[in-house]
Amino acid sequence: MELSKSSTKGWQVIHVVGQVDSKTVGELRDYIDKELEEGKPVALDVQGVPFMSSAGLRTLLTLHRRTEVMAVSLALVGIASEIADTMKVTGFYDYFTKYTNLSLLPES
Repeated sequence: MELSKSSTKGWQVIHVVGQVDSKTVGELRDYIDKELEEGKPVALDVQGVPFMSSAGLRTLLTLHRRTEVMAVSLALVGIASEIADTMKVTGFYDYFTKYTNLSLLPES
C-alpha cells in the first residue's frame, strides 16, 4: 500500500493506493493519526483502492467519528463500485459524502 498527502481547495487529501485489508490497515491508521491536521476538512482519495476488507471499513468509520469530533467535513473520493456495494449492504455508505474525483471537491 502507498500513502501520501496533498492539499487541494482547502482540503487535506490522504491518497491511498493498494488493498486495504487486515495486513495493511494498521499502516493506514498510523498514517492518518500522524498526518491528520486539526481544523481542515479531510478527503480520503481511494481511487487506487481495488479492495477494502471489513478492517478497512472499520477504519473509515473511525475516521468519520474523528472528523465529527473535529467538526470538519470528511469526503471519500473515487470509491470502487465493489467497495461501494459492500458499504451499502453494511449501512456505512450513507455516513459519507462521496465524490468521483478530486476536482469535484468544493472549496472549503
